[in-house]
Order: sequence, then C-alpha cells, then structure tokens
Amino acid sequence: MEVVGARCLMCGKTYQVQEDHKDYRNLVAQEKEMPTFICDICNHRVRYESDEQRREKKPL
Repeated sequence: MEVVGARCLMCGKTYQVQEDHKDYRNLVAQEKEMPTFICDICNHRVRYESDEQRREKKPL
C-alpha cells in the first residue's frame, strides 16, 4: 500500500496518508514536496462549530 506524507492546513500536523484515504488522489496530483489537505479532525471540528452557531439558542 502506497503512502504519501501531507500536512494539515489548519492544525499543521503531518500525516501519512494511505491509498484508501479520500484525499489521496488530490495529494498525489499536487506534486509538491509536502502536499496539504484538511485532516479529518479539523474537518469535524469546523462542521461541529458551524452546526452549533446555526442552532437556535435556548430561551432563559
């Protein structure tokens, strides 16, 4: 199984992305020394924060 090293744009961590990851093709196509993407943790964090902002606040 092939692996490519990539860095997350939001948190800056480096990850070893394997062939079966959804962003693998995009990372290989970037042809950079250190390709970039948004990791799953940051992706879920942004989604959660945006969902919380859209929710109606409970009345006091």
